[in-house]
Amino acid sequence: MKGIEQVIKEQLDKQKKQPEELVTLVLDSTCKSTHVKGLDAFVNLKSLSLCSLGLTSLEGFPKLPNLVHLNLSDNRITGGLQHLVDAGLTSLRTLELANNRLARLSDLEPLKSLPALQVLDVDACPLTRTPDYSSDKVFAMLDELKYLDSYDRKGNERDGDEEEDFDEEGGEEEFDAEGGGEEEYEDEEGGEFEEEDEKEYAILVGPDAIGEDEEGDYQDEGEGDDEDEGEDEDEGAAQGTKRKREEEEEEEDEGEEGDE
Repeated sequence: MKGIEQVIKEQLDKQKKQPEELVTLVLDSTCKSTHVKGLDAFVNLKSLSLCSLGLTSLEGFPKLPNLVHLNLSDNRITGGLQHLVDAGLTSLRTLELANNRLARLSDLEPLKSLPALQVLDVDACPLTRTPDYSSDKVFAMLDELKYLDSYDRKGNERDGDEEEDFDEEGGEEEFDAEGGGEEEYEDEEGGEFEEEDEKEYAILVGPDAIGEDEEGDYQDEGEGDDEDEGEDEDEGAAQGTKRKREEEEEEEDEGEEGDE
């Protein structure tokens, strides 16, 4: 099987990055190595996972000042946690050591010198089966510890939401601010929509359009014209009748003169 340094080189070539550019590195079950080596240049790493590599010692652990999460589960580590302190892991908050070969409660004492440590997992290690082991003793030993094997001091299990908030501090607050920006955008969009409606209404109606009142007036004027025409026709008919009577009277007068 490949060595750890060869696998690290392949990872860098695959991602086309320099060691100082990587923030997360996962080498689980990719190689076999008894010691952690080849990581000194990864000074900006925040998360490192080295599960199932066959590690037996932490001697010479690289100095990674920005490391926040370290997973060493499923290895053969028997002790030597002081090497993590010597590496200056002052930012380390989560340390997973499940299914290793830590056999005594005293093996955990060096972790008191990791000031940021809040989450520890030693599940399935031999020390958890010793008579003098209890979670209360571990919490008493590590004052800043919040979770041991996924449980807090009161026995409450660590849920997924709490874990996410813990790992991504400030993420939720940043989301709310964006949400506020989105709401502001909707208001602006709504305002633009109303303005467009008003413009469309103005185009449809227009300044010279006839309103209901004006239309009514227009119809009234039309009706008035019809009445005037009717009156003119009646007056013409009356004048025709009068003229006919005058003609008949003249004919009668002429007939009487002829008889004389």
